[in-house]
Amino acid sequence: MGQIKQISNSLWTVPHDLTLAGVLALNTRMTVCKLQDGGLLLISPVPCSEALRSAIDALGPIRTLISPNLYHHLYLGEWIAAYPDARSFGPPGLRKKRPDLQLTDELGPSFDAAFKEEIERFSIEGMPTVNESLFHHHASDTLITTDFCFFMPEAKGLTSLYASLMGFKNRVRCPFIFRAAIKDQEAFRTSLRPLRAINPQHLSMCHHAVLSKAASEALNEVLDRRKVEA
Repeated sequence: MGQIKQISNSLWTVPHDLTLAGVLALNTRMTVCKLQDGGLLLISPVPCSEALRSAIDALGPIRTLISPNLYHHLYLGEWIAAYPDARSFGPPGLRKKRPDLQLTDELGPSFDAAFKEEIERFSIEGMPTVNESLFHHHASDTLITTDFCFFMPEAKGLTSLYASLMGFKNRVRCPFIFRAAIKDQEAFRTSLRPLRAINPQHLSMCHHAVLSKAASEALNEVLDRRKVEA
């Protein structure tokens, strides 16, 4: 388990080592958001150890658990079991993929209605095998992404070579493997347009990096490369 890293007075991240095929150290990250009532909302949970639970419990009561897409759900069940009174949300299709998870709801209108004053959700459309949502946490001015964009400046060895070949070693990029899952280009592009309206101070990405310098510029560069209309 990585140590909790404070990004602002209302947002923390927890990195976790994770390799693909035992070779590529893509790693992953959980983001912890504090809401106005003091409760915590966890996005993309990492393994639920006793030490991590104690550290997060010290920040506030855990009330909401989120799987942000159809891939980042491996550890969600551990947190649901540990915090049965917390609300749990997953993307459309997760209940079919993981019938063992006792989700309270899907990411959609009910989530938006409950959290719209504090967290704005952006649903990435046209990708039914991914169904990712991005989240803008207003209090910390952080955009939280999962697989939508990568940035791996500290990658080493074969992982560094992979990141360089894919274009996200030194710049924030929407990776090819993510774009390959797009089934409806127009729906995809249309769903990204609302991101133009935000200028986040921080960009929290699941794989490797949290960007707290020129985060807004990096986001706009990703959108420009996707040819999204203003």
